[in-house]
Amino acid sequence: PNVRTCGFKDLLERLPEDIQKAAQAAYRFFLVSPNHPILRNHELKATRSGRHKVGSRAVSVTFRYRAIYVTDGPTNVWYWIGSHEDYNNFTGMK
Repeated sequence: PNVRTCGFKDLLERLPEDIQKAAQAAYRFFLVSPNHPILRNHELKATRSGRHKVGSRAVSVTFRYRAIYVTDGPTNVWYWIGSHEDYNNFTGMK
């Protein structure tokens, strides 16, 4: 199963409408084929400045937007979504 946290939903609601629609489409695609190359699903590395949870994975919503989830038992918990620049700051990648 997949769940989206309240924080994820709040972040999603703040995004432009076209990105919200793209996120919904990417999410539906993930439900059918989570490892499809178009999603670029990958594990996030631990960084000192990153605020993501250990074991988190990221998927591409569009070329400029990403979403992050972590697996908790059998459940994928979606907890972050935003621009690639915000993603880099959140994950401590740059």
